[in-house]
Amino acid sequence: MKFCPNCGNKNKESAKFCTNCGYNLKKRDNAADSLHSTNSEKRTIRRIAKEQNKSHKSTWVIATIVLLCVIAGGYYFLNIGSKSASSSNTATTQSANTSVSTGTTNDSIATQNSGSNDTDIKLSSDIGPKETAAAIAYYADKSGLDGWENYLKANNGITIILDSDDIAMVSEKGQGMIYGVLNEQQGSNSLPKNVYTLDEDNTVNIYHLSNEDDSDNPATPIKSISKDEIIQYINNHGYASDVKKLGSKVTLDQEAN
Repeated sequence: MKFCPNCGNKNKESAKFCTNCGYNLKKRDNAADSLHSTNSEKRTIRRIAKEQNKSHKSTWVIATIVLLCVIAGGYYFLNIGSKSASSSNTATTQSANTSVSTGTTNDSIATQNSGSNDTDIKLSSDIGPKETAAAIAYYADKSGLDGWENYLKANNGITIILDSDDIAMVSEKGQGMIYGVLNEQQGSNSLPKNVYTLDEDNTVNIYHLSNEDDSDNPATPIKSISKDEIIQYINNHGYASDVKKLGSKVTLDQEAN
């Protein structure tokens, strides 16, 4: 059924004109179609607008996500790079410190080994006459006995004058022999000032003679000490190596003329 928009009369569906007022029902149909078409177009436009709006929202969401990923990635790589550089610098510093520490330790060990080579050398109690003379002279020099201090100087050798004729000049005559000690800078045809005698029990009597000493006024020892005590002193102070070197440069002269 069709209703006339002009008078409201009911008409057949196939009617072109209203049977009551003669209104052209075809205009109604066209208007309805036009209205339907317009409504359809409006719905289509709204749908497209919604889709575009959704698309824009999706684009913004995606763009925001990408931007956040870029920022996070940049921060991550910067942080990792900084830590890597810091670790590298720390490793380099530690390596340098280790190298320095190792070099210092090696130098210290080398120094200790160098020093221990001398301290490992010891004099024995049965040393020969040249090393005995060197040990007595070295002891008198290093212990600072009057007239003996710095007597050996460059340690370039000594000459031992064996003199029995002047034994009366000393109070402790030992076994009847005076051992005069000449350093490397002296050349003398008379008895040296620095002398010693050696008792049978290996007690060493050390003298520094003066011009007043003679047979009527014999000199007294400035030090009487056992040979073993002298050797112990030499060993304890690390002088054994130097004494051995000096002993190899000792010359024994039977008597001064």
